Amino acid sequence: MEHDLTEKVPHRVQTRFELAIRRMVDAWLEAGRMEVSAGDVKLAREFLEHSGCRVEDTGDARLRVFNREGRAQEMTRQEAVMAAFRGLASRR
Repeated sequence: MEHDLTEKVPHRVQTRFELAIRRMVDAWLEAGRMEVSAGDVKLAREFLEHSGCRVEDTGDARLRVFNREGRAQEMTRQEAVMAAFRGLASRR
């Protein structure tokens, strides 16, 4: 089957999270559970901030994420990574 690569312009990668999420998901599937490292959280945080959110540490291993409208939601590190994952999926 022939595929014309000029037919659809590929998505331009703008954050490191976009490159790392596949590795993260593969590791979760292999482990049978979702484990996020501090590095994973940092990448997700960068993605969320790039997407227009403001992210603050709460001091108890949780993050407070403010959306573009200024509404805040406190979430675990895993929830923040999943929020970034959902945000990435909705962009495609």
